Amino acid sequence: MLSFYQLHVGEKMKQIILIIILSFVLFSCSKEESDDSATTELEGTWETDCYQYSNSQHNKKTIVVSETNYTYTSEYYSSSKCATVEDKWVYTLTSLAIGAEMTFSSGGSGHRFTTYHNSTKLEWQSASSVSWANNNSYCGISNWVINVAQDVSGKTCGSSTEWSSGITIYGLYILDGNKFMSSYDEDSYPSSVSSAESNTFFKQSN
Repeated sequence: MLSFYQLHVGEKMKQIILIIILSFVLFSCSKEESDDSATTELEGTWETDCYQYSNSQHNKKTIVVSETNYTYTSEYYSSSKCATVEDKWVYTLTSLAIGAEMTFSSGGSGHRFTTYHNSTKLEWQSASSVSWANNNSYCGISNWVINVAQDVSGKTCGSSTEWSSGITIYGLYILDGNKFMSSYDEDSYPSSVSSAESNTFFKQSN
């Protein structure tokens, strides 16, 4: 007959084995959920059409997603065919993480996401633009040089203040066929996404 001590040890071993098995199952589930948050559906290059931004300017935007790297570029042109660039803004973001899945009554599905803002750089690409920017100390800078980008993170440029470097950006996106639309906020997740021409990106073939 087994002693009380033997029974107690045997019962304890069963509990230990059960904990080990349960820990393994939980670890597997956690890994699986993490894999489900992959950025595969966003991988690649997305571009808007060339659209009229103002009476004298047109604009075209590009988003490139590579693994967890997210680069947003906005270029302003003096021509309606988006041929001659006047200035270029490049937002470099990393640590892209896909969050909760969302559905939209307007069509398409998407997710919340977060990303880490590294820098926003502005580059003037015409002599007249550089002259104007220096005369007006645009973004508080008066030593602009043509085709040389400067970091304007956290600076007030015109009527708006750029994102500071090193902050988390909260986002929301819609995927509708080959169309990608997104919105961003530095304080909390956006509640809606614009489907305007200026915010509709199309997947480019690789």
